[in-house]
Amino acid sequence: MNETPLYQAVQSRRAEGGRTLACVLNGECAGEQLLLCEGVPVWQCGETELLRRNLPALQSCTATGVQEISGQRVFVERFGAVPQLVVCGGGHVATAVVRLAKLLGLPMLAMDDREEYAGQLRAAGADTVLCQPFEAALEQVPGGSETYFVVVTRAHAFDVVCLEKILRKPAAYVGMMGSKGRAALVRRQLLEQGMDAPRVEALCAPIGLPIGSQTAEEIALSILAQVVSVKNARPQTEGFSSALLDAMQHADQSGQKAVLAVIIARHGSTPREVGAKMLISQDGTLTGSVGGGIMEHRTILAAQEMLAGKAPAHQTVHFSADGKNEDAAVAACGGSMELLLTLLETGEALS
Repeated sequence: MNETPLYQAVQSRRAEGGRTLACVLNGECAGEQLLLCEGVPVWQCGETELLRRNLPALQSCTATGVQEISGQRVFVERFGAVPQLVVCGGGHVATAVVRLAKLLGLPMLAMDDREEYAGQLRAAGADTVLCQPFEAALEQVPGGSETYFVVVTRAHAFDVVCLEKILRKPAAYVGMMGSKGRAALVRRQLLEQGMDAPRVEALCAPIGLPIGSQTAEEIALSILAQVVSVKNARPQTEGFSSALLDAMQHADQSGQKAVLAVIIARHGSTPREVGAKMLISQDGTLTGSVGGGIMEHRTILAAQEMLAGKAPAHQTVHFSADGKNEDAAVAACGGSMELLLTLLETGEALS
């Protein structure tokens, strides 16, 4: 069996959903990890005998959190595929969507059938740009449980062409720009062409949240606010963002040590949710966040101790606001949280 780091295991299945990452927090098996994809083990770190013995329990998990398995605390995280934004169109609204999505760290594929407008999408920051007729370009997009389609083409006919393709693919979100009248017309045409009625009805059209948008930038804001709302309402953690995976890859390929910090439990009011992650690299680079402020500072200090070999390679830390010790000063908004800190090591790929 070949050795592979966690980021490669996640990247290789970035288009798939239904993933579970389990990590033993204490006892003799502390630090052992098992990654499942659709319930099937695909990667491990350590012997994982405890986790494999309790595979049915892991497969039945529907929520993220700390569980007790065979007398040991295990953090079980449920997450889906890496989100991907697919923008159909290359006009002012499309380029504004791409620019704003870039700031949000969303991986993007954009398309337009005109080279001039495809160039604008590239300049705006799209990761991949297809300059082809929409029908041909969409043939190359498989869709998926975390794919978000934004249809902002230049004409009604192109909208219909795009939606005829998109609504036959799996998707987390499909939105189309246009007035209520135009949206009703498109829905009627799609139904007349035999498209699935529930999928047509679920189409977000007019696209975006109703914030009174007027400019292209404001329309882009309303669209991405709706996309983020849908994305964050899904019953899973944020998983591993593209930026985080890239940082893990960079640390590995440059021979740097790095510590991955993950929020595994929280109580009261805290800035970030369970599953939020931050990578602390040996050169001082930080990727992601576990809340900011003094709490994040204390997390960084703990990670630096690990990087210097002065602390275990696997540990949990707890920041509370019980008023009994100095940790009261670091909790955000009166809440508390527990974090898992792991010095990244190579795991084993399963055949």
